[in-house]
Amino acid sequence: MTDSEPPRRKILSLKSGVAAPGGPKPLERIARPARPVTPEPPPPPPPAVGDWKCKPCGARFDPSPDLADADSVRCPSCNARLGLAADFRSDPPNLEKLRARHLKR
Repeated sequence: MTDSEPPRRKILSLKSGVAAPGGPKPLERIARPARPVTPEPPPPPPPAVGDWKCKPCGARFDPSPDLADADSVRCPSCNARLGLAADFRSDPPNLEKLRARHLKR
């Protein structure tokens, strides 16, 4: 540095832990007590898979047990009419009248 150059300013650091004179004091970190670690609950069981499969769209479903025998069973996915509740409940199911396939377990 020569005598003809003006003095340089000090390079400031943004992460300085020292407060500037006359400025606000730096924030102090507050030590928080550690929270107890609780184990996460197990994931919920997978949704129940139906015993029937809609022929038009392929969605799996179970016919509602609340339906009367004369009520139509509809696919929950595509709303197609699949047959009467009585045909689903018969043993063996009347597959000729249904638009659904019974899935083997």
